[in-house]
Amino acid sequence: MARRRRALRLAAWAGWLALVYLGVKAGATAPDTNPEHLAGLLALGYLAAWGPFFVFSPHGAAGTLGRFALGTTAVLATFAAMEAPARLGLLDYREVFATPTPSWQRRGNAPDADLIYVREPNQRARLRYVGGDLYGLRGARPWKHYDRELATDSHGFRNPIDMDSADVAVVGDSFVEGLHVEAADLMTARLADLMGRSVANLGRNGYGPQQEIGVLKRYAMPMKPAVCVWSFFEGNDLHDLHEYDDHRKNLPRILDTRRSQSPYARSFARNSLAFVLRELIRPAPTKPADAHLGMFTDREGREVPFHFNSGIQFDVAVPKFPRGNSDEMKRVAAILAEARDVCRANGVELVVAFVPAKLRIYRDLCRFAPDSPCPDWPTDDLPDDMRRVVEGLGPDVGYVDLTPALRAAAESGEIVYLPDDPHWAEAGHRVAAEALAPELSRRFAQNIRAEPR
Repeated sequence: MARRRRALRLAAWAGWLALVYLGVKAGATAPDTNPEHLAGLLALGYLAAWGPFFVFSPHGAAGTLGRFALGTTAVLATFAAMEAPARLGLLDYREVFATPTPSWQRRGNAPDADLIYVREPNQRARLRYVGGDLYGLRGARPWKHYDRELATDSHGFRNPIDMDSADVAVVGDSFVEGLHVEAADLMTARLADLMGRSVANLGRNGYGPQQEIGVLKRYAMPMKPAVCVWSFFEGNDLHDLHEYDDHRKNLPRILDTRRSQSPYARSFARNSLAFVLRELIRPAPTKPADAHLGMFTDREGREVPFHFNSGIQFDVAVPKFPRGNSDEMKRVAAILAEARDVCRANGVELVVAFVPAKLRIYRDLCRFAPDSPCPDWPTDDLPDDMRRVVEGLGPDVGYVDLTPALRAAAESGEIVYLPDDPHWAEAGHRVAAEALAPELSRRFAQNIRAEPR
């Protein structure tokens, strides 16, 4: 009889806990569940899980409540210990759990009404990550783990020293800021060495054409450079036009830092639960890595796996291909015309540099699996389309298409783009500098300010 009661009790326990699990799971997998909802579900599930213990406990009311209080106190104490570093400002769990965070909310950055975000001045930080082309690829292996120092000047740019003046100012996005290589290997540092002139790096990750014209006005012109280089990346600069428009519509929320800087935003509970939702309960769809992998033979005969998962792709491109006569290109032309006028008014030479996507450089040099979609991704004549835009700005505006130089280096077996990321490798920065230097030197030869600073 006792054995039967024990079996019934265990069956009731198991059935109840199964119901609690299914209830929590149903709520957690709902499309609109967020970390706060999941926290509530887990709290209710925890309380519900104690139900059979209260019903079948042989310890009496006091003993049962005491054990419940002791167990709950232990759980709460554990969470309190995990939360303490965030509460004290010692740790940001957004970084621990790689929580997707807008640029203006990340540590070391601050929101800005015109540029959406800026980097804080005079900071030193170590950045650790894997290549961006691995995102969403199932079974992809990193080519390397990137560990780089970000050191900023008094304006938040990646320059080794503060620069009140410069011979050359280079405006651009992540290709110019170059967080995947050390500062000494940047294109701007290479240009300075090649030309024996001061070169200011005014690139910033995530910036698009509207922000770059803001950088040109706010930071480049006060440096009184002889030449300003404007880099245009074909992979996302046209898309960035729309992203900036969206950010401007949301500007009051972006500038309100109270929520993003709160202890709750940094908390263990919020970010750990967001990680569980993102990675375990509702993981994003993935694609097989092998289908997005091309094998490249380098100059030493080694087989290097190149991943292609960003850049000029059919599924992220704005506008649709071909892009040369699109509304977005017309907007870029208008922004470049404004940059030309600003430079003319300040006696500065303007040179536009076209930065091609990795796909344009390496696709024909790689071997793909028969079922790979990469060989069929669209390309167009955007380098020549941009050339025509620049020619329409007037003969005083220069144009350097970096595609031929990068392509020639790749054909010789050099790794100029990172195999697991859309950005330049160290060799890419060097090749870009070598391609730009002759045009800049020619401009200096024509400019009365020929003495290096």
